[in-house]
Amino acid sequence: MKLSQYKKLIVAGRQSLIKAFTLLELVVTITIIAVLATLSIPGFKSQRNKAETVVCMSHMRGLHVAFDSYMIDKNHWPQMPEAIFLSDNDSDFWRWWILTMTPYGGDETFWLCPSDKVMKESKDEYNGSYLPTRFDAKHHTPYRWANQPWLLERGNLHKKGAHILMLDGSIHSSQDVF
Repeated sequence: MKLSQYKKLIVAGRQSLIKAFTLLELVVTITIIAVLATLSIPGFKSQRNKAETVVCMSHMRGLHVAFDSYMIDKNHWPQMPEAIFLSDNDSDFWRWWILTMTPYGGDETFWLCPSDKVMKESKDEYNGSYLPTRFDAKHHTPYRWANQPWLLERGNLHKKGAHILMLDGSIHSSQDVF
């Protein structure tokens, strides 16, 4: 072989070495990515919790619109039959509320808070996260008292008190003084 051919091989070899990663570079890169991922995971959890809180409040506002629409249409607050209210079957309670409010925009998706990890045992079972206040059938009763809540979130699902939906559509925490 001629000297010029050897020089070409050496240059080609150096260029292939320049394009490749060393094992040390690869380990350092993976380590940096692992450290960054470890530091960011708690941030993802808090962001998910905040997003669930926002969705929960959105559901409650959607139910406020559904209740208001029902009262405009029927001139009274929805009146659950006493037998269903006194029944031990929780699914009947939620079924009645969901089916009553669905025509007004309060379908089943609005009744469950994303932070509420309720498991349904069957498709026919109904569950909810928000308890409506019982009002009488008089037209203005739900509007009579400004501090009377329309919906209460069952449980402290967001670790800052249960959400309470008020007459004006505002949502407060049960830990707030209103």
